[in-house]
Amino acid sequence: MHPVNRNFRTVCTSDWSMRVAFASSDYHHVDQHFGATPRLVVYGVREDQVTLLKVVDFTVVCGHQEQKLTSRIEALEDCVSLYCVAIGDVVFRQLLQVGVRAVRVSQGTPIAQLLEQIQACWAENEQRSQRRQREPDRFDRLLQETHWEEDASQ
Repeated sequence: MHPVNRNFRTVCTSDWSMRVAFASSDYHHVDQHFGATPRLVVYGVREDQVTLLKVVDFTVVCGHQEQKLTSRIEALEDCVSLYCVAIGDVVFRQLLQVGVRAVRVSQGTPIAQLLEQIQACWAENEQRSQRRQREPDRFDRLLQETHWEEDASQ
């Protein structure tokens, strides 16, 4: 028995620096344990855009089987994160080794909500980066200071 039933990919000519996967049975909520999920839904995320890139349906098989986990890990190709309800410690470490960070969330968490949070964090990181770039020579200026004065009013 082959562990992957279907692997749908959208026709997408854009490069996505961030791909995020969700363990879901209904395409809309994170509601599955990674090792038992019937489906992984993969989105491409940018600060201003989210696109469904791939859906992989699996044959659900009970128990621990290496081929079952291998097919799920392979389906996360190019993903930076996986959101799921639960994941075993050994598989969590295996995902880290291939560059995927597993994030545990509550049963029924809406995928749309998580995508919005990812985009909000992206915007915050971009703002922090822009603030740091405003004064690019600030460290050189600080290194050239020759003395330090304490504020006597404290």
